[in-house]
Amino acid sequence: MPKGAEGAGAERAEVTAEPLLRMAADFYKWRTVLFAVELDLFTGLRDTPLTWEEVRDRFGVADRGARDFLDALVAVGLLEREAGRYRPAPLAARFLTSDDGAYLGRFLEQADARWARLGEGLLTGKPQNGASGEAGMFARQHRGIEAWRAYYGGMDALNGPSGAALAGAFDWASVKRVTDVGGARGNVLAQLVRAHPHLEATVFDLPPVADVFAEHMAALGMTGRIGFHAGDFFRDPLPPSDVVVFGHVLHDWDPGQRRRLAAAAFEALPPGGWALVYDTMVDEERREKAAPLLVSLNMMLCTPGGGEYTPAEGAEWFREAGFAEVEHRPLAGDDTLLIARRAR
Repeated sequence: MPKGAEGAGAERAEVTAEPLLRMAADFYKWRTVLFAVELDLFTGLRDTPLTWEEVRDRFGVADRGARDFLDALVAVGLLEREAGRYRPAPLAARFLTSDDGAYLGRFLEQADARWARLGEGLLTGKPQNGASGEAGMFARQHRGIEAWRAYYGGMDALNGPSGAALAGAFDWASVKRVTDVGGARGNVLAQLVRAHPHLEATVFDLPPVADVFAEHMAALGMTGRIGFHAGDFFRDPLPPSDVVVFGHVLHDWDPGQRRRLAAAAFEALPPGGWALVYDTMVDEERREKAAPLLVSLNMMLCTPGGGEYTPAEGAEWFREAGFAEVEHRPLAGDDTLLIARRAR
């Protein structure tokens, strides 16, 4: 036996296909959930639980796979079955019923369509949703209020945990004015203002967002508690603030644009003011966490120049803008919080 062959054989024996099979199972799960979304199954079962036979007849599912389909959705936690009737589990009732303001179905379908074109995106380096120009993915994809609702339902779901964590991750006691740049319909600021009622909070976002902002504030009972400042952050100055927040914003843009945003934050802040940035940042060695790297691929698929970055890269942009102190810490989930302070 060649030298080292025995050890190599033992090493091969220890490697199994189980991780690959789990990845495949996740793909099966994803496609099963998406088909339920395409059927609008969860909306159809919300008010009237149905048997599998009734689901088969109402939604046109073939007899052969109907029970496995429904029970797979029970097993993944999106349906409940009681006395032979199926109804949405709380997770699906909250985010996958199409007449709810928090509906994520369209957001998931758009993500699936992008990722089906991953190969083309990697070969060309171009986004796969028709986005172009600085504000293209926002101005062109989301022209009507229904489309804005669908987009921001997804954004609220993504920002929700980090927004809640942000309320306790920074000392807000000495802060008076806070601006959430690209703050959408105000979901994050609503959480901050509830936790810190003294804050004078403003969303800065594109003019078409104003209607869905007002609608969402009314739904949250926050009308009048948070202001809306319409503008384009690449063309218009940011409102004067003590704290400027960029939540899941910098990763939408290329490094040159991120430097411009860091400079805009510096100009909007007084001496001693803060810029808070959270994104799904990549670990410095680019090997420890898969999720941020996959999110970075997603940004490649939906933006002209976006992608994730390391905390060190983000810190450098803010130091170049003039910030004297920059630190980072974990925030929530895979998000990292970058804290930059302007010198007093």
